[in-house]
Amino acid sequence: MLPDRAAFLSSRIFWAITLVFCAIEAAILATAYDHGADEDRLAAQLALTHQASGVAWRLASTSIAAEADPQLAWLESILVGLNHGGPVHTLDNSLVQLGAIKPPDARHVLTDAVARLGSARRLHNVVPGSPLVQDEIRGLVPALAQLGTVLASRRDEADHTAAVLVGIALVTTAGGFIAAGLLLLRQSRRLERSGRLMRSMMNQIGAGVCIIGSTDKIADANRAACRMLGRPRRELRGKRIEDILTEKEGVWVGERPDGMPLAIERIPGTIEGERGPLRIFTLLDVTARHLTAECLQHLANHDPLTGLPNRGYLEGRFKEELARCRKDGVILGVAALDLDGFKPVNDTYGHAVGDALLVQIAQRLSAALRISDVIARVGGDEFIGLFPDVGNRDSLSFLGERLLGVFDEPFEVMGHLVSLSGSIGLVVAPADGEDQDSLLKAADEAMYRAKQAGKRRVQLSAVSPGRAA
Repeated sequence: MLPDRAAFLSSRIFWAITLVFCAIEAAILATAYDHGADEDRLAAQLALTHQASGVAWRLASTSIAAEADPQLAWLESILVGLNHGGPVHTLDNSLVQLGAIKPPDARHVLTDAVARLGSARRLHNVVPGSPLVQDEIRGLVPALAQLGTVLASRRDEADHTAAVLVGIALVTTAGGFIAAGLLLLRQSRRLERSGRLMRSMMNQIGAGVCIIGSTDKIADANRAACRMLGRPRRELRGKRIEDILTEKEGVWVGERPDGMPLAIERIPGTIEGERGPLRIFTLLDVTARHLTAECLQHLANHDPLTGLPNRGYLEGRFKEELARCRKDGVILGVAALDLDGFKPVNDTYGHAVGDALLVQIAQRLSAALRISDVIARVGGDEFIGLFPDVGNRDSLSFLGERLLGVFDEPFEVMGHLVSLSGSIGLVVAPADGEDQDSLLKAADEAMYRAKQAGKRRVQLSAVSPGRAA
C-alpha cells in the first residue's frame, strides 16, 4: 500500500505542482499580456506624439496664418486623446482608438503641452499670425519631444517586462513554450505593424527625413525627402548630403536633376527605433526664401529698368579694384558716359519709348565689355564704366571707342527708328585719382569737355587730348 499510496501522493503532488506551475504560468502569461497591451497602447501614443511633433515643427518653422487652423485643431484633438483617451484621426485620416496616458511623468509633460497649445490657440484666435503664436508653438515642440522620450522609455520598460515574463514562462512547462510561442508570434506581428506604422508615419511627414547610418551616409529616406531632392530612394541610399548639395552660410544649395534650384536647411536629430535611437536629418525646403533673398540682394545692387549694376554695387566694386591698384600696381580705367539728345527722345516719343531705348542701350553696352569690365547706370542717362587691368591710356581709349561704337547703328524701339550718341570721359587710377570721388569727378570733367568739343566723342583726362568719333 505504501508504494501505491506514495505513488498516489506523488501523482497528486505532481498534479498539484503541475497545477501550481500552470497557475503561475497563467498568472505570468496574463501579466505578460497586460504588459504587451500596455506596450501597444504606449506605441500608439508614441506614434501619434511623433506625428504631432512633426506638425508642430512645421508650424514653428513657418509664419502662422489662418490656414493653420485645421492643423492647430488636429494637434488639439491629439492632445485631448492622449489626455482622456478616445477615437482620434491620424495624419493619413485613419481612425484609431487611443488610450489615455497613465504614467505620472508623462502626464506632467502632457499637461505642459496642452497648456502651451491652448495658449497658442487663444492667441491665434485673438491675433491671427502673431509672432507670439509661433513662440508658443516653438515651446510646444520640445514638450512633445520630451513626451515622446517618456513614452518611448515606458514602452521599452513594458517591452522589457513582457520579455522577462515570457522567459520565465518558457522554462515552466511545455504549455509555457506554446504560450510563449504564441506571444512571440503576437510580438512579431506587433513589431511588423510597428515597422509599417513607422514607415507610414515617416511618409506622412511633410518635411524630408533621412535616416543616417554610422558612416554619415543615407540609409533610408521618406517620400518627402525623395521628392525634395528629386531622386528616388535607391539613388539616395549610400550617399551623403555633401555628395548632393553644397553648404553655403548654413543652407545646403544645389540643383535637382531636372535643373531646378534647391536650397534646404538640415536639422540633425534622433528618433526611437526598434533597436535603439536612430540618427536622422530633417530637411526643410527653403528654396523660395533663399531665392527671394538672392532676388532682394540683386535688386539692391542693380537698376530695376536695365538690369545693370547701380551706384550701390559700383561703390563696392570701386573699393575692390582700387585696393588691387594699391596692392598689385595695376591700372584701373574709369569711364563716364552721358547720352547726347536723350531728353528730346522722351519729349517726342514718350517715356515708354525712352525706357525701352535705355534697355537696348544697356544691352549694347554690356555686349561691348570685356568679362572683367563693369558698366553701371547711375542716373537717368548717365553710365559709369570700370575697366580693371587696363594696361595704359591707349588701351583705355580703345575700350572707350568701342563703347561709343554701340551708337553707330540706330535703335529700333516700339516701331520708331531712333538715333542718338554719347559723350565719354576717361580717366585712369591712380594717375588721375586714388579714390572713387576724385576719379568720378575727373571722369565727369573729361566727359563735359567731350560735349563742349562737339559731342559724340571720347575724351581722355587732361593729360591726353580728346578724339572725335
